[in-house]
Amino acid sequence: MFKRLVPLFISLCLLLGVAYAGENYTLSGDVTFQHDGDIYICVFTKEEFRDFVVPNYDLSQLRCKVIKLNSDLKREGEVSFRLDGIPKGTYCIITYQDVNKNGKVDFVNLLIDEPFGSYRELSPARNILEWKLIRFDLEKDITGIEIHM
Repeated sequence: MFKRLVPLFISLCLLLGVAYAGENYTLSGDVTFQHDGDIYICVFTKEEFRDFVVPNYDLSQLRCKVIKLNSDLKREGEVSFRLDGIPKGTYCIITYQDVNKNGKVDFVNLLIDEPFGSYRELSPARNILEWKLIRFDLEKDITGIEIHM
């Protein structure tokens, strides 16, 4: 009896491991923009989001996809993105364009001062990021995301 249970137990563990490994997802879409400057496409947890909305946050600390603009991309005014291997969880997607190229998140009177956008609806004021409005639960791949800055 014991000899029969061991292979069954091992098989079950392997199946659970495969199921757990499959809990990573992909986010993809397009970002439209009007200005010059590198574009940061960021997927944040609530804690990471809190760090981002601090004035003068150093962009090099972010785990974001950075798209370096060249003349062709500037002319098109749109870039595509694909973010792979994101675990199941609650996130927000924020795009930010570093127009003045200082490598920081710039604020004026506690409002972000450079172009930004979000996968979810922004607040009615349009220039305020609120976690409760822009968060989403990631439970499957999401494609066709459109973000306008």
